[in-house]
Amino acid sequence: MTSRILIVGAGAVGGYFGARMAAAGHDVTFLVRPKRRSQLLADGLCLRSTIGDITLTPKTTSTQDITNPYDIVLLSVKAYSLASAMDDFSAAVGTGTHIIPLLNGMRHLDLLTARFGQHAVMGGTCFIVSKLNKQGHIEQSGFMPRLSFGEISGRETAKAQQIEKILSSPGFETICSTHILQDMWNKWVLLASLGSICCLMRGTVGEISRQKYGTNFIHAVIDECVAIATATGYCPDGQTIDGIIKLLSKKDSSLTSSMFRDLCRGGPIEAQQIIGDLVIRARKHDLSTPLLDLTNINLGVYEQQHNQIPLT
Repeated sequence: MTSRILIVGAGAVGGYFGARMAAAGHDVTFLVRPKRRSQLLADGLCLRSTIGDITLTPKTTSTQDITNPYDIVLLSVKAYSLASAMDDFSAAVGTGTHIIPLLNGMRHLDLLTARFGQHAVMGGTCFIVSKLNKQGHIEQSGFMPRLSFGEISGRETAKAQQIEKILSSPGFETICSTHILQDMWNKWVLLASLGSICCLMRGTVGEISRQKYGTNFIHAVIDECVAIATATGYCPDGQTIDGIIKLLSKKDSSLTSSMFRDLCRGGPIEAQQIIGDLVIRARKHDLSTPLLDLTNINLGVYEQQHNQIPLT
């Protein structure tokens, strides 16, 4: 029996993975807003990729049209849209549904579990370089995208192995992880470090690292993030830490964080999910994090000025 997959959102992340799955013949439906639905019906779901282009007419649905539960819900919205997204896809969650969130940070796991129960929620993360262009087409570049998921408990279950087979498609690597929480923390340390560096200094990794004492600042931010992960029991291994330091210290790098890019265009940002929640966890362990505190205040002022409602 074919498993039914609901992709919540058809943006740069969900749209990419969903397009690859649909092209591979999986039963994929996209839950999208009316504007995006009209765009997809008119132009199709267009993927421009270094791995191979795709244009297809996707199956779409709206909240009011969901009448039966799906087997898998792949959640790829931004953190500030999580509350409304949970309302939107709630009718798709049944007793056998598995929700795989691809959000950054960790706070969303608590919110999803409180709403749908521990049995329904898995851990998940992804690595992909993609964006939506002005035409609503997805542009992917760089390395082979990767989608990781797993039981929050870390157990290797038959169900998780089955989901790995269901999701596997050409165009991205699918990994069933027995240490998904560590995977999520590793990415969180990277994104919080990168976001703090770029948002505080308003520049690229290269521009910052080329400044006198720039690399000292970068290392200090990374140290604060690693200290929090360590205190909570999810210390990244030495290879991961070295990789983050190397990536964020390149003097010729044009790398910036997505949060910094959102900030520059005046859009909503994931400050509470990526920075604010990290600061809260630091306080629980009596850790001093002056640079993350400064970032948190800085972005909080931005959110206040743009009337953004924080994640609760």
